[in-house]
Amino acid sequence: MADSGWTEAIRRRVAPLLADRLVRNVGWYGLAEFANRLTRLITTIVLARYLVPQEFGFAAIAMTTFEIVRVLSHTGIGQAVARAPAADLPALCATAYRASWLMALTAFAVQITVGALVLQWTGRSDAFWMIACLAIVYLTQPFGQIQAFLIARANRLHVVAGVGVMQVTADNILTAVLAISGFGAWSIVLPKLMTTPIWVFGMRRAQRWTRDRHAGYAPMGTLLRFAGTVVGSELLVAARMNLDNVLVAGILGVEALGIYYTVFNAGIGFSLSLTSSLAATVYPHLAEVAAQPRALVARYDGLMRRAVLPCAAVIALQAIAALAYVPMVFGERWAPFAYLVAVLCASAITKPLFDSACQLLRVIGKPKVEFAASGALTVISLSALAGALPFGLAPGVIALAATTAVAQLGFAFAVRRGAFALLAGNEEPNTAGAAPDRSRQPSGVTP
Repeated sequence: MADSGWTEAIRRRVAPLLADRLVRNVGWYGLAEFANRLTRLITTIVLARYLVPQEFGFAAIAMTTFEIVRVLSHTGIGQAVARAPAADLPALCATAYRASWLMALTAFAVQITVGALVLQWTGRSDAFWMIACLAIVYLTQPFGQIQAFLIARANRLHVVAGVGVMQVTADNILTAVLAISGFGAWSIVLPKLMTTPIWVFGMRRAQRWTRDRHAGYAPMGTLLRFAGTVVGSELLVAARMNLDNVLVAGILGVEALGIYYTVFNAGIGFSLSLTSSLAATVYPHLAEVAAQPRALVARYDGLMRRAVLPCAAVIALQAIAALAYVPMVFGERWAPFAYLVAVLCASAITKPLFDSACQLLRVIGKPKVEFAASGALTVISLSALAGALPFGLAPGVIALAATTAVAQLGFAFAVRRGAFALLAGNEEPNTAGAAPDRSRQPSGVTP
């Protein structure tokens, strides 16, 4: 009888949480990240024991290029689809499909060009071929991109999380197998291409879409203008998150880059994947009340309490644990770098606040403010890193972490204060980034 009482009490507490769509979405992404991290942990252990720092260095060069250029292939267009009125959706999707191919081909060409520059700089043909291999990924994305945009529009984020975890799990397993088989740096690069069909097939299976030939096309210029500002902000984010590799390689050499890349993935890689998953749930959650300033600010504050601050707390716990788990998990040769893992993890504690503030700016139609803030943060962080690296890798990492954390925290507080001023002035925010009212959406848009 007592057991029944406890069961009923737990059910009453859990049921409201499960009914909260934000909590469910964050939960789906959390489960996906748990599976991702479980397989990634095994992969990182294998890589740390089978690859030398120089091999990590060349893989890092290829992956850095990929992470920056890939922004061109998908960012911005999807959010334009998410905010479109239902009546305009068929024509906009047709134009978005063309735009997706345009961006994919542009990304492919840019990455091949960068690969040629890297070949000239390093004299290593294998570095060029790694970069060229990853460029092929862009040419597969348009086959499932509109479907992915429509899934996100319908707030079916569990589908995105499910497909993502299958792809990442396959990627991690293949990476470990190839590393053990002696593929060296290629063991990090090849799985990115080999697992792309999983994402394409998953999106197409989860969401049917064919172009409505009677709807015509929406103006390409309007779509690209909206996407352009978002792409600019995301490029700055990608630059901030990846140009550190370029600076480390340029100032300290490829071997130091290999150490930095390993340290980064041993710690902050988890933190950044967690914050990225959170950011993916924030935009649709806020956009639903974009036309109601008072409700928007209230929802944003609730988001801080229920998702953002707990996410930051998890990252803080990881930073503390890094000192113990790095030598235990990755081997004693990485023990001297455990404190750098902890420092990098600590720098990500403020990132959930920063990312959520950026999503709020997009919802109220202020992407240019986000662009300016991202630009400032990029310059501040990378300048601190470049200024400290000549004194060694450790001073560079500490300078990068400290300046990034302080700048992100300051920006988040400034955005919240601005939102409060918007409410106090009783102004209606610009709803250019708002999601459509689902109650007026025809049932035939998504299955």
